[in-house]
Amino acid sequence: MKKEWAVLLGIATVTTMIVLVSVRWFAPQLLGIPIDLQSVRVSDTLPAFYEGIFRTINSQEFLLKDPYIRVRAKPFLPRSFTVGPHDLLGFRNHRIPNVADVVILGDSQTYGNNVLLEYNWPSRAQSLLGRQVSVYSMATGGWGAVQYLDMFAKSMFFRPQVVVVAFYGGNDPLESYMLAYGVEKWAPLKVAHALDESDRAPPVKFPAPPEESWPVTFSDGTTTVFTPSLRLQSNDVDFAVVREGWAIMEKAGTKISELGDQYDVTLVFTIIPTKELVYEKKILAEGIEPDPLYNRLVLTERANIERLAESFSRLHNVTYTDVVTPLQQAALQPVQIYPRDTNGHPIDTGYKVIAQAIAPVVKRLLTPVQRTLAVAMLPNDVKQYLLLTKQGAIAFNTPQTAESNGWNLADAKRLRLREFTRLPFLGATSDVAPSKFGPITGSH
Repeated sequence: MKKEWAVLLGIATVTTMIVLVSVRWFAPQLLGIPIDLQSVRVSDTLPAFYEGIFRTINSQEFLLKDPYIRVRAKPFLPRSFTVGPHDLLGFRNHRIPNVADVVILGDSQTYGNNVLLEYNWPSRAQSLLGRQVSVYSMATGGWGAVQYLDMFAKSMFFRPQVVVVAFYGGNDPLESYMLAYGVEKWAPLKVAHALDESDRAPPVKFPAPPEESWPVTFSDGTTTVFTPSLRLQSNDVDFAVVREGWAIMEKAGTKISELGDQYDVTLVFTIIPTKELVYEKKILAEGIEPDPLYNRLVLTERANIERLAESFSRLHNVTYTDVVTPLQQAALQPVQIYPRDTNGHPIDTGYKVIAQAIAPVVKRLLTPVQRTLAVAMLPNDVKQYLLLTKQGAIAFNTPQTAESNGWNLADAKRLRLREFTRLPFLGATSDVAPSKFGPITGSH
């Protein structure tokens, strides 16, 4: 009997030790161990936090491979002529805000190839909107509609009021097609579902060879080189994959709209045209005999853009903004708005035109902070009443303080985290001074 009891006692002791070790390792909070004294294992597949963030800093590549979005820009890239600087996420900004009023999604046309950061169109839009509006650009060269959809969901961490999505008619269709059909994660974006190996994309030669370039000099001295064959490859709807690419852009835009409803975000969509389409009216006005492929490109691209723009305009929470017309009008002037070579990205004067078209629309959609009473729900169903003003937020120490200052608690609007985080917190008050803290407009 003694031997059996000894065995049972030994088993119980070992079991208790195993349980305690397991709890200490997997659930240390049950033993009251502070988090700064806990240890965690390093995953074999996922790098530790700082190693994960800084592991690509020493890369010599400008674009890094990504399994979901194909490419992403290198983080912490310093300013170097007309590229950079990149922030920690790899986007072209001086800093990463905790909250952004406006987020802008796009490709290299939005990143701002050819110009310093200060002269790309998101930066110029920031200047037009004013310092009080925080703008964050999430644009990377080589992206298309699928990446915009993916980044839109991630941009919600910045709690924006407005998100601008800038599609590009020059290569977004083929890039969107390739990602939807090449990465399983994005297969639900397929529209046709009947394409097979016999449906091939138009052959792409990049950069365009000299024999496929068309140099033009205008009477006012401005000059550039068009590449209609290259840009037709994403616009030639005789190819099923091109039609599918434009359809995927439309479907991605619809998905973004649906997500915008969920997050209570206002959307601005635009479609940036190719350089060739921008100069369409100027070539016609000067009576220049166009290259045959050029005529085919501008007719097809204009029809593609108009159809997609009409579809976007039907989405109830989307404001579609035309940048084709202002760019064409700017091209009629004796001002160089694109490089003189085959480069299809605008220069600073061209980006300025895009910003001047987008910024007023965004400004109109931004909700200014109104002097109002807001209520926040705290733990245990406690209500915290706050006075919101343009200068910041003031907490009332008690509901009675708010009432004594002339507020009707039943009229208090639900405080959204987006509103609170973008306002400076000016402290709490128990004072009764309706001229200062009441619903009437006061000096505060």
